[in-house]
Amino acid sequence: MEQPEIKRRKTQELRLTRFELLHLRDLMTVVLPPEGKQTLSGALAVLENRTLIEAVLWKKVSKACEEVGLPLGDEAPDYVIAAIAAAPLGVFQLAHDPNEDENVADDNENKSNVDDDELFNGKKEE
Repeated sequence: MEQPEIKRRKTQELRLTRFELLHLRDLMTVVLPPEGKQTLSGALAVLENRTLIEAVLWKKVSKACEEVGLPLGDEAPDYVIAAIAAAPLGVFQLAHDPNEDENVADDNENKSNVDDDELFNGKKEE
């Protein structure tokens, strides 16, 4: 039986200082709200269909952290993305549908004659 050929992937050497590795570890573990169940790195991996790549990269980063004694898991600090101020809000019109004016006119024709007092008080005054 013939053995399958093992394909070697070309890799690049990335030499990191302890603080660069620490930063990379922290960057990969930033948690997203609201549930805090997904990291920013994981969300990007899902979006770009690179979940396997992200998992392999995390294994390499965590192994490198263990080798130099950087804390992982519960011993490492947690970071989360959160709003620190109210987001600016505005009112704007969505794209205008040219048939919208016709629909509004049709709706107005189908309505019964109701005055403002009846709308607000629930009955028509006599």
